[in-house]
Amino acid sequence: MGRTRARGAAAVALVGVSTLLLAGCSLFGDDAPLPAPTGHAAPSASATPGPVGGSGDTAQPVAAPQAVPADTVVAETDAVSKTGDTSIHVRVVANDHGTFDAQLSDYRTTQPQPMSVQFRRTAQYGDGGDTEAVATTQWDADAQPPATVSLSDGGPYPDWLHTVVLVPQSDGDDSARPWVYKVLAIGKLSWSIPNPDPDLHVTLGAARPGAYGYAFDAADETLRGTTGTPVSYKVNEGDDQSTIAKRFGITVDQLRWLNPTMQTRGNNWVLAGSWINLDPASR
Repeated sequence: MGRTRARGAAAVALVGVSTLLLAGCSLFGDDAPLPAPTGHAAPSASATPGPVGGSGDTAQPVAAPQAVPADTVVAETDAVSKTGDTSIHVRVVANDHGTFDAQLSDYRTTQPQPMSVQFRRTAQYGDGGDTEAVATTQWDADAQPPATVSLSDGGPYPDWLHTVVLVPQSDGDDSARPWVYKVLAIGKLSWSIPNPDPDLHVTLGAARPGAYGYAFDAADETLRGTTGTPVSYKVNEGDDQSTIAKRFGITVDQLRWLNPTMQTRGNNWVLAGSWINLDPASR
């Protein structure tokens, strides 16, 4: 029997948390001429990373050696608004701590306002908040963004973050700014980080205590017994990451690589009702 499920690139998410998708919003009318973008001031001394959302649960990064040598550029893009009036250049570079930093440059806008940059799995113009966003950093209307932002919260393999976005922030009186907290500019990130386990193969094992949930194939059909190719798993009450990994013939580190935002309690129990991705291509 097939089961329909909501998932973003087969990501694991907390039950009950949803991302608000809103229609895209332009700062200027479609027919209005676009003035030349201008830069603004120096980097803000108050530009700081925002909090990473959570409810006391932890999303633990995969334990892994450094993916590429330090100073290697692994992704580069321009996040641009629909009208082209606001943009920023982003370059992701390996650091010497086994993680990555995003270098921000060429920020320009014709509409100075408090702004934030965020790294997300996916985004569309006009989207609202994203609890899985990484490295959220904001700056004032009369300032420039910081030159560098840490992506350490994305782990040693942050290539699950497929987009970088600019999101306007509140200036205290937002009555005339309906686009506040909605995605204004988007840039797609194409990564050149090597797959840590190119031969990763997921198999279907029998349900067992600690892994009693349902497994599904690519057609959303429930898999019975040990026959079929699982691409996702619905977590049951009392499931733990170690047993889930064993059921599908992989290690805990491989399970976490497949699910970089997996939420756990007590460092082992996985949240009941959440989804586990088992397909490397959908990471």
